[in-house]
Amino acid sequence: MSRDAFKFSTADDRDLWVTSGGMCAKCKKVLILNDIEKKVSIGEKAHIIGKGTGKNAPRREFAKQYGFNSKNIDSIENIMLMCSGCHHVIDTNVENYPPDMLFEMKNKHEEWVMNRLSQNNKAIAVLYKRINSIPFDSVLLADEIGTLLLDAVSLQEEFTDFSPTGWEQAKKKNQEFFQLIVQTMREYTGAKLCIFPLSPIPLLIHLGKLISDTGPAIIYQYDRETQKWCLEDLSDKAEQQTIHVSQSDVVYDSLVVTIQVSGMIAEEEVKEAVDSPYQHLDLRIEKPRLNAVLYNHDLNAITKEFRKHVYALQDLNHYKDIHLFYYGPSGLAVELGRTINDSMLPEVHIYEHNRRGEKKYTRAITI
Repeated sequence: MSRDAFKFSTADDRDLWVTSGGMCAKCKKVLILNDIEKKVSIGEKAHIIGKGTGKNAPRREFAKQYGFNSKNIDSIENIMLMCSGCHHVIDTNVENYPPDMLFEMKNKHEEWVMNRLSQNNKAIAVLYKRINSIPFDSVLLADEIGTLLLDAVSLQEEFTDFSPTGWEQAKKKNQEFFQLIVQTMREYTGAKLCIFPLSPIPLLIHLGKLISDTGPAIIYQYDRETQKWCLEDLSDKAEQQTIHVSQSDVVYDSLVVTIQVSGMIAEEEVKEAVDSPYQHLDLRIEKPRLNAVLYNHDLNAITKEFRKHVYALQDLNHYKDIHLFYYGPSGLAVELGRTINDSMLPEVHIYEHNRRGEKKYTRAITI
């Protein structure tokens, strides 16, 4: 493959990037990287049958055999999209990378890209991680979930200021991040969102509220035991969690909603946090515990029950505010946030679990 300059039309250039999925045909590395305030391309257009003469034209001696000459040597059929590393490896190891192998590599890669596009449609990764400082890698995520990600929007700064001012600043950062999501979706019309969340619960619910009107979104749940992202349980042993719903009889101006999935929320902890009388709606699975809910059939079922009961009670009793206490997985927190419609519900106060404070729960964010 030659690195000599060559003529390539804008249409052919775009066609090559689309059919290659913006990835290296050999190693599948994503070729557009996010740098400070801009995106950087590390992709190179590489000839299979080299252009030029001598060492600058690997495999040129096969040109006539494959029907290439000086007039059509720059045609898209003879060009692969690669990262610079793979480009160099193949050009300096010609004997182990003959034309047949490279043409087959190009065809298989482009077929792989088109199959993923047809099976999974177009997807944008939303990487939202505000717990500890180790970031997610969008390339590894794409490989793990088997989806072709056209682009990634990332907010991966650890959240450490749990003061009222810190929460307000985090809300503003969420809103700025949401605008980046919207901007990216405009660049890829019709793309669905693949959301990978791992952050403090109030921030997750607030983010879910912000993206509620963006259209289709697929929200993955992180399994801390296997360190894998979960969506569907394809095993024969998939069972849906039983959801228990209960409510107190006396009606007050405030409604407290407790959601118990990954653990229990004590009534005394709620009373410590809410200093006014309230009616209580409780949703819980049979045995709340960590990793009890990982797959979307359970997330959808719990979200449906939350939406049904909260909106029914609000229509009946017209509360002045709602207090939300949640003990569950990150993905479900985003899903619950997506159900909050501020034109139909009053202010929703979201509480953060505080393991070290005198009060176990403190009010963090109001939607």
